[in-house]
Parts: sequence; structure tokens; C-alpha cells
Amino acid sequence: MLPTTFGDMAQRLTLQRHGSGLKRTVSNLSQELTTGIAKDKSLKVKGDFSALTGVSSALEMASARKANAQLAGMIFSSQQSVLLELGNQAQAGVLEGIKRGDTVNETEIALGISQMEERFRGAVSQLNTQIGGRAVFAGTATDGTALITADAMLDAIFDDLMATHPAGPDAETTSAFIASWFADGGNFGVSGYVGGAKIPARLDLGNGISVGMDITAEDESIRNHLSAAATGAILSKGLFEGDPSEQHAMLGHAAKGMSKAHQGLIKLSAKLGIEEERADIGRSRAEAEHTAMSIARAELLEADPYDAAVRLEQAMTQLDLIYNLTARLSRLSLATYLR
Repeated sequence: MLPTTFGDMAQRLTLQRHGSGLKRTVSNLSQELTTGIAKDKSLKVKGDFSALTGVSSALEMASARKANAQLAGMIFSSQQSVLLELGNQAQAGVLEGIKRGDTVNETEIALGISQMEERFRGAVSQLNTQIGGRAVFAGTATDGTALITADAMLDAIFDDLMATHPAGPDAETTSAFIASWFADGGNFGVSGYVGGAKIPARLDLGNGISVGMDITAEDESIRNHLSAAATGAILSKGLFEGDPSEQHAMLGHAAKGMSKAHQGLIKLSAKLGIEEERADIGRSRAEAEHTAMSIARAELLEADPYDAAVRLEQAMTQLDLIYNLTARLSRLSLATYLR
């Protein structure tokens, strides 16, 4: 009989422990070959994490800047689209003839009232635009809407008008009242605008670039546009019904007001365009910084593919040997030992 130095069970347990270690080694090396990143970061940086920490921190900051720039760009783009639409509302249609003082019949007046109501509703809807659940014209109150509904606003204007002029106003008085309702300090800021204050601080995008996001539906040029649209749309509430002369006068005020407000919208759009361009530059620089930091981090943690492949082959060879030895030990029996 052959002498034994330790029991078969002990030998099998030793092989199992060694095999488990080799399995982990094979798994880690396989991951390194797949991802190209060292599994043991401490070993890769030789215990000095200062460079890796610095690069990782810079990468996080670049990610935040890129996200901020992208969000700002989306908001600016949305605001530009709204301003463009408001500008388009001031153009063409029967109102051009009314603005010139052309003779207009009742059919054209009815069409003018319908157009103004449609434009007022459209303006309110556009100014309540949201991007990803964020109101773009509501200032600091990003989780709601900037304005009450068009119907609610027209009702509020009509009720305030009647309360101020119970005997019944004429077109001149009504036009002046609506202008004051939308003026700075008027009821619009109390009843119509339900957003928050302007965002006071500029958004820092890094690299010396910041953008201002202070445009709200309370901007003067926007209020002027709403005032002009409401001057015509208020007629849809039955004001001056049966009096085409007063209706014509109201539509004339509305048409002239929209043309005047259009100039303000153009200036506001130009101001917004400057911030939009800065956001685009900030995004480009943040993306470049993010790419550079990603490359630097990868280089710090990059695994040597040749070394990993050699060690993986060695580990797999040893693991295969352990499997063979374990299988041979498993086939041992007392009968075999006695033979």
C-alpha cells in the first residue's frame, strides 16, 4: 500500500480553496480584458488615489456643467419658439385693414374678434409651455404654470372693468383700462401671472461662462403683447355687442398695440439669442472637458491587455489542473486503496 501524508478530504478541501481563488482571478482578469479597466484600482494606482480623485472630481463637475448647459439651451430654444410665435400673431389677417383705418363690415369685425380671441388663447397657451415638467416662463416657480387660463384671465379683466366702470365704458376707456391692467403694478401681476420671481442669479457653466435665465411672462414686451391681444379678445365676452363702431375702435387699438408690442418682442428675442449662444458655447466646452477627463481617468485605470491575457491563461491552466486532480480524488474508494 502507498503511504499517505494527509487525508483525502483535507487534500480535496485544499484544492477547493485554491480553486475558488483561481475562479476569482479568472473572473477579474476576464473583466479587465472586456472593459479595459483594472479590477484592482489600488494596485493600479499603487495606493496613491490623489490623481484619480482629482480627475474623478473634475469629471463630475464637467458632467454637471454639461447637464446645466443642455437644460439652459433647451429652455432658451423653447422660449425663442414662443417669442417667434407671438411675433407671428401680430402679422397679417383682417387686423391689418383695421389698423390702416379701412372701412370694415360686420362680417370682417366678427372675423377680427375671432382672430384676436384665438391669438390671445394661443399666447397664453404658449407662455405656459413646459419642458420636462418645468415651466419656462414662470421664473423660480418652475413646477407650475406662468399664467392662469385664457378664459379665467378674460373673465378677470371683464369683471374688473365692469367694477371700475359700472355705467359702461366706451372703446377708449376700455382700451386704456386693459393697458393699465397689464401695466407694471397692475392686476395682471396679482391675478393673471401665477409664476414666481425672476431667477436672480446667473447660471454658472464653468470656464468663465454664465447665462441669465430671467425672462418670465411678466416681461414688459410680453405683457404689452398680451394687453393688445386681450383688447380685441375681450369683445368675445359680449362687450359692445351690437355696436360695430365701438368694436371697430377696439380692434383698431388691438391691432396697433400688437404691432408696437412686436418691436419689443424682437428686442427680447435678440437678448435671449445672446444667452442662447453663450449656453451653446458652455455646452461645447463642458463636453470637451468631460471627454478629456474621461480619457484621463481611463488612462489611470487602464489595464495592460497583454499582461492580463498571459495571467488569465496561466490561471485557467492551473484551474483546469485542479479540476483534474479533484476528479481523480473523487474516484478514490476503500476498495481501490486496498488494491
